[in-house]
Amino acid sequence: MAKPEETTKPEETTAPDQLPELKELAAYIADRVWNHADLDTIDEYFLPHFVGHFPGLPDVHGPADFKKMGADLRKALPDLQERILVRVQERDRVFMKAVLTGTHRGDLMGIPPTGAATVLTEMIILRFEGRKVAELWQQADYMGVMEQLGVVPPKDAGPLGQIAHTFKLMGRFGVLKAKDALRQRSAA
Repeated sequence: MAKPEETTKPEETTAPDQLPELKELAAYIADRVWNHADLDTIDEYFLPHFVGHFPGLPDVHGPADFKKMGADLRKALPDLQERILVRVQERDRVFMKAVLTGTHRGDLMGIPPTGAATVLTEMIILRFEGRKVAELWQQADYMGVMEQLGVVPPKDAGPLGQIAHTFKLMGRFGVLKAKDALRQRSAA
């Protein structure tokens, strides 16, 4: 998997009447956090009252909670990389469409490591106050990732096939958890 080119830190805007290029700053932040695992970037560019909105999850409040979310994601997908496909700025908001890739090597939302390659497409809107992120909204294809990990029954499984898939999945999770525990013990 090729690594994306590193984004350079955008220059500060000095003229008060000049609209800062927040889309360049957003790309820089995303590159540092996701491609370089530099979670301290969050402390530098996220406001203390930051709120992150993620579908199906409780809101994330403050840089520390967002850093924990990023660290947990990095543990689950240690080779995580993000490629931004589209960036659009409108006043204090930046829209980004991106693709995240990684190999499932740690616990991900309660799913033990499968070793499967994952691809997640997402759309993000960042709201800035000055040059700091105040709010984030994400929409992502989590169901696609669940399919890639084998968690979702096949579309044509039918009712009995879905039940059978559930039992197989429970057994598979048990085996995966046991393998992960053995791997952790041997690594210690």
